[in-house]
Amino acid sequence: MKKILLVAAAATMMVACGQTEKLNNDLVNNEAPRVIGFNTISEKATRAGVIEDLELYHKTFAVWSTKESMNTHAIDTVFNGDDAKDIITFDSVRLAPNHWTYNPYRYWDRQAVYSFVAVAPNSKVIRFNKPENVGDNTGTFVTVSADGYTLIGQNLQSTTAPAEAEIKVGFDGADGNDTDLMTSGKISRKGSDPVADVNLSFKHILAKLNVSIAKDPVFDNVKVVIKSVKVTGLDDNGVYFEATSDNNSAWRSALKDSTYALSWVNANGIELPKSEVVNNKNVAKPLYFIESLVMPQSIEKEVEKLAINYTIVTETRSENYDYVLALQDSVGTKVFDNFQEQNNYTIKLTVKPNVITFDASSEGWNDIVNGDHDIIVPNE
Repeated sequence: MKKILLVAAAATMMVACGQTEKLNNDLVNNEAPRVIGFNTISEKATRAGVIEDLELYHKTFAVWSTKESMNTHAIDTVFNGDDAKDIITFDSVRLAPNHWTYNPYRYWDRQAVYSFVAVAPNSKVIRFNKPENVGDNTGTFVTVSADGYTLIGQNLQSTTAPAEAEIKVGFDGADGNDTDLMTSGKISRKGSDPVADVNLSFKHILAKLNVSIAKDPVFDNVKVVIKSVKVTGLDDNGVYFEATSDNNSAWRSALKDSTYALSWVNANGIELPKSEVVNNKNVAKPLYFIESLVMPQSIEKEVEKLAINYTIVTETRSENYDYVLALQDSVGTKVFDNFQEQNNYTIKLTVKPNVITFDASSEGWNDIVNGDHDIIVPNE
């Protein structure tokens, strides 16, 4: 009996020594606790071949994170994206833990498994609906309000100085502006993993529409003055429930304000520039007049329309013109099939004798291209 007890005691001592050695190693490794840091990119730009950092669009994001103990399986909250105190902020001059910073710091638990999701720029419009357990695969992003989110029709392009390219930045939700809503994919990892930073990849969950206009090189000696550009018939409101499949839109859109439109107006007008020489060839030089976020939605016959008012000035006369383009006409011919989240749509128009052409493309996020249409200018 004594021998058995001694052997058992010895075995217990060996286990205890092993546990003590492991504990001592963990304590040594944890002498300098590792701060949880964040790195971010814009997902769709990466797929298009150009990596864009999130800070190009937003300098804040809300993150939700929980950890599950590998010992007890208890789940604890690490970051609560619904709390303004847990907003992660970009600081170009700060290096610790990197440019994305927060306070107070959280530290990795080596014996836990973490899950992270995030939304930019904050959780005022879109939130994660399972904050108590981010690792729960039934959790998803939803609109905070049961009434959904409503766009106001903000246009980044100036009424006095439309640009030659997209501006991209400015849909920040500040002062009642529209918000370029972005959500991240879920990150799951062990606290003992060697990389300290959480690398979040964000995607745009609204659509964007641009309208650019140029004049044909044959009009270089003629003034073409744009006075107004307007897109009507769009839905301005949507309720969001992020799907697990990319085949179906996560938005259910509706029209809330019957006066809603995307518009650019200048009573004096803006003259289109002359063509420029590219590879020894005169090429039309466009100006962007509309650059606005769009609620993902279907396009219906003779509902969504683009209207342009412009004037052609020659040496002898000045004449006004009105051009209307249905995004789907009465026979079903479409400029676009629909507006989908993550896509950036562009309608390019060219004013020239007898014809105005357009093509439709998606740039910067996902590219979508359509054929040409022309604004007909009657022969003098």
